[in-house]
Amino acid sequence: MYHVEGEDINTVSTFEGSEFLELVKKNWINALLVFSHHFAIEIEKRATQSKLVQSTSQKDPSVRLGAKVKETGKTVWYSGIVVCGLIATGAILFAVIKELFWSQSPQSIYSDALKKCTEHSKICDILGPPITGFCDGSGRRGRTNLRYNNYIKDGLEQLQIRFYIKGIRNQATVYAVMEKRDGRFEYIYLVAQTESYPKEKIFVIDNRKQELSFDEF
Repeated sequence: MYHVEGEDINTVSTFEGSEFLELVKKNWINALLVFSHHFAIEIEKRATQSKLVQSTSQKDPSVRLGAKVKETGKTVWYSGIVVCGLIATGAILFAVIKELFWSQSPQSIYSDALKKCTEHSKICDILGPPITGFCDGSGRRGRTNLRYNNYIKDGLEQLQIRFYIKGIRNQATVYAVMEKRDGRFEYIYLVAQTESYPKEKIFVIDNRKQELSFDEF
């Protein structure tokens, strides 16, 4: 288990591993079930009220018109609330699925890169476990966001992410650069550079064709 926190200028959410994903999935399923249950109850209630109005209007024709107008207004109002609720729920659910469960999203890549770093033996030796991850910035808002950059290079889409890891002895800046090939992002490199002097670069993954400068970040 590892800890993820961070901040971002590109405003996207991060998450903490597969257990958090499962928790989010279960919560959304429960939320949708609760909404469906209340929706069904309200439909049944409206049907019962409609029958009562019809029965009353048949017994007393003088209230028929007023009751129908009132019932129509309530139905339109309730239908509007239901439609707005469904649209909002669908939009939020789509955003969550897109950002959290899409394996090629920056958040998924961040989670994968952090996991690889926390499991790398040399990084563990130098930083000292337990190792936590965080992103640029500070404060409460900074613990839920990630900084990343998408761009095109040599006709191919590339993705950069930068975050930080910290152990009990040292901390490091992690750089990950990925390139999309055949519709999927693949690591060009994943490297951790220690903060204390002398600085050391620890390559977790290195598929570079030539030496690259970290000044590009």
